[in-house]
Amino acid sequence: MNDLPVTITVAGHAEREYAPNRCTVALQVHADGATREQAADPVTAAVATLTGLVADLREGPDSPVKRWTFDQVRHTRYRPYNNEGKTLPWRYTSSASITVTFHEFDAVGAFVERVSGIEAVTVSDLRWWITRKSRQKKLAEVRDLAVQNALDKAKGYTKSLGYNTFRAVAIADPGMLGLPTPPTPYPSGGPVLRSAMRADMAPAAETSGPTFALEPDRIGITADVEARFEAS
Repeated sequence: MNDLPVTITVAGHAEREYAPNRCTVALQVHADGATREQAADPVTAAVATLTGLVADLREGPDSPVKRWTFDQVRHTRYRPYNNEGKTLPWRYTSSASITVTFHEFDAVGAFVERVSGIEAVTVSDLRWWITRKSRQKKLAEVRDLAVQNALDKAKGYTKSLGYNTFRAVAIADPGMLGLPTPPTPYPSGGPVLRSAMRADMAPAAETSGPTFALEPDRIGITADVEARFEAS
């Protein structure tokens, strides 16, 4: 066993994947026509159908909907040109956007299937995510794992030297203790939340009808730390 203590400075890393606990469905409503009415009427009807459907889900017992937003219907017009540069008659467009956030994922597939059949409605995105409170808890877990990884590395470096007592001298974010920042797709170096933020939609088994079976991506959380230990 060595009589003199030694200082070891190491980087620790950890990453884990977690299931999301929210899904936000983004809907776009759009129509155009030669008159304002041709553009506005389908959008107005679609918005009325959507808001009624969401309101029924939101107000029912054990609602699967956590919250929803509606951006007002917007009406615009423009003058197109033909290949010869001649001005053509006015064209009118109407549009709106709605987002619906679910905390019960069993209801998402049926909702997507139903709204996809409404005229002028497009499902533009499915975003799977973790709430802030849950994310902070999981980040803390991953940080602890990163610190443990740093300690394991320090023990590994000194294993052949006979040291068996380790005392933490400093724990810091990457770059704070002077170590070269390792190449990473997350330049900040701190805890990071990453996910493809989507789900593949595949038809469910034939016995269950046409409802989509959604398989959300798991969300990866990673953390990097620097640590300095004194071994004796």
